[in-house]
Amino acid sequence: MRRAALIVAAAALATALIAVIVQPAAARERTYYVAADDVVWNELPAGRDLEAPHKLPPLTPPTLGWKFHQLVYRAYTDGTFRSLAQRPANERYLGFLGPLMRAEVGDTIVVVFKNDTRFAVDMRPHGLPSSAGPGLVAPGGRTTYRWSVPESSGPGPSDGSSILWTYSTGDKYNVASGLYGPIIVTRRGMARPDGSPNDVDREFVIAFREIEEMNAKTWAESLADPVTNPHHLKASSFPPRVLFNNNIYVNLNGFAFGNMPMLFMHRGERVRWYVFASDSSFDFHAPSWEGQTVLYRGTRLDVIPLNVSQPAAVDMVPDDPGVWQIYCSVNIHLDGGMEARFTVQP
Repeated sequence: MRRAALIVAAAALATALIAVIVQPAAARERTYYVAADDVVWNELPAGRDLEAPHKLPPLTPPTLGWKFHQLVYRAYTDGTFRSLAQRPANERYLGFLGPLMRAEVGDTIVVVFKNDTRFAVDMRPHGLPSSAGPGLVAPGGRTTYRWSVPESSGPGPSDGSSILWTYSTGDKYNVASGLYGPIIVTRRGMARPDGSPNDVDREFVIAFREIEEMNAKTWAESLADPVTNPHHLKASSFPPRVLFNNNIYVNLNGFAFGNMPMLFMHRGERVRWYVFASDSSFDFHAPSWEGQTVLYRGTRLDVIPLNVSQPAAVDMVPDDPGVWQIYCSVNIHLDGGMEARFTVQP
């Protein structure tokens, strides 16, 4: 009898342990305080091409320059919106993208939002259900969004442990003004406490963006500001189509000609790259990696296709130390400076 009782007790203990082990992590609410702000953005903070010794391409007379007014999402420390949240050094390469948000399947993202611009804007997630209606938030207004993360918003059977979604505003002309940000969703049971995937050592999010400045609601502001219009170009100086075509810029996270802060990784690390395109007229891209290869949908490549508004995730295990390029290999985009650098350390 005693032996039988011990066997039953051991079986019950084993069952309890298994239940604890397989029990999914408790769902979390992850809260972000985000404001839409108007900033002067500089694509070339170094003032030169950091990829090559040659000079920058000359700016034509109908071109404003490398600085322009942008609407951006920025993170704050709390709901008073008095103090900007400082980006960690390893996230400064995100440039004019909004704060990187994370969630594990089953979590809820809560966004306390304030509109500090002169235009009606909002925040809408792609790929996630949202509790907020379609209404834009008036200048100076506030609202709170709740974005749930169901299984249908998480990685699919053919995906890795995490995927990329984005958020933006619902007004296409304000999208042209900026207002993009990334959301990384991790498969249930595979997330660290901060929401990052536990089978990846390092992650990078890169936006391949074409900006049509004349479509931006901040265009008039950029024309009126001598900081962004040092040559005092006037809207009447050239035909509209000439102005339009000469004020289209391409960049990675808002940086051009290698001016994005250097990205670092070590040989042998598991690196996941998340890339996405915005929705301008010619936002078709070919993200390319120099010196390394990536796995994309089970295929090993060094260049992948990226269509308008499309996100993608690729995995890399770098094996060749050195300084390399990530760039768009579409000729007109590469000529326009759509390139950045990454370093593989031993």
